Amino acid sequence: MSREHEQLTHTASLMAGAAVGAAALGLARVPAGVLIGSVLGSALVNRSPLARQGPRAAPRAVRVCGLVLLGGAVATQVHAGTLGELLKIWVPLLAAVVLLLVADVLLAWLLVRRYRVDAVTAVLACAPGGFSAISGVADEMGARMGVVLAVHTVRILAVVLLVLPVLIAMARTL
Repeated sequence: MSREHEQLTHTASLMAGAAVGAAALGLARVPAGVLIGSVLGSALVNRSPLARQGPRAAPRAVRVCGLVLLGGAVATQVHAGTLGELLKIWVPLLAAVVLLLVADVLLAWLLVRRYRVDAVTAVLACAPGGFSAISGVADEMGARMGVVLAVHTVRILAVVLLVLPVLIAMARTL
């Protein structure tokens, strides 16, 4: 099998795994299930005994296309009133950003000092932000993707499975 054919087959299997995982968790109505399911499905395929050369990344072109599609999908949620809405809440927004960045630096410092994680990986693992955006930056910066993705997966699961239900319950009692 030629190298190009093998790469194409590998990429197709990763995308199929992502689609199956996304469909499974999406249909099960797991919060953030499409995103988490696609990551898990692709990871399982990539680490399966069927992956002849062992786990490896999708080609850069596939990763870039994925980020372009994600950016386009996110942009559809931004409208003319978005800036006005942000201006109404600029003080608490700024305070939240500062607090999150301070927490990010402190947690990253802890990962570097105590657990010997490189600084780029530590900062991106602890950084507030969207899972896919942070993973895209981590990939470009050469961070240890496993660490970054594991920390963000735990964070997202904690937010959608623990914090969000508590906040919704509290809001209903108001």
